[in-house]
Amino acid sequence: MTAVPDNLRRRFQEWDANGRPSQEAFKWEKKNWQKYLGHSSILEALPNPIDRAGVLETFKLVHDPDSALDAYIASYLWGYAKAGFGPYRAARVIRLNTDPEKGKHFAVELHTLSQIAMANGGTAAFEHVVDKRQADRKFFAQWGPAFATKFISFATKASDQVATTPIMDSIVAGWFGEHCPEIGHLWLTWHSTSSYRRYTECMAEWAEDLGIEPEQVEQLIFRQD
Repeated sequence: MTAVPDNLRRRFQEWDANGRPSQEAFKWEKKNWQKYLGHSSILEALPNPIDRAGVLETFKLVHDPDSALDAYIASYLWGYAKAGFGPYRAARVIRLNTDPEKGKHFAVELHTLSQIAMANGGTAAFEHVVDKRQADRKFFAQWGPAFATKFISFATKASDQVATTPIMDSIVAGWFGEHCPEIGHLWLTWHSTSSYRRYTECMAEWAEDLGIEPEQVEQLIFRQD
């Protein structure tokens, strides 16, 4: 087991001393999202400002491709709430991966991914994408692990069958490189599950040591202080 880094333990102690506050909610510009995604019902339903709890509610409602696409939009919106180019990128991913004549059904693939995550866990879901990408490099075009693991994380948290897997993005990967180099470099690619597996296993160990959940460890790391 890799010991909890001093930097993380300090963050945990400060967070604990302050009453363990939840991550802040983010305001988002509805008109900007409607410009690229139209007047989708999910944009009317999502809270503003939005927090993790608000996104999680959409994942609890996933039961078919349409609701899986709503969950995708919610997770993307939350992740890009502060960035004006978020709506464009979210719409681009949908557009590039939706072409029924060529057998591309993004919403269907999202639903499949969510069901794998909810039934078999985050690593199985990640591995599913890796396998699909090895067969077709354009599978989930322009949707990298930094945002796909947000979708996977919320899907696992919405399930009562598996443990929640934390998000792996550039901020946490960079933190690992600085404070926990013995884990090895975390690659934000779909080339293999190695980085994601090492990351989630380490986070689970630290969560157990600190007495909190893995996604709470990720939130502590995400804090840029």
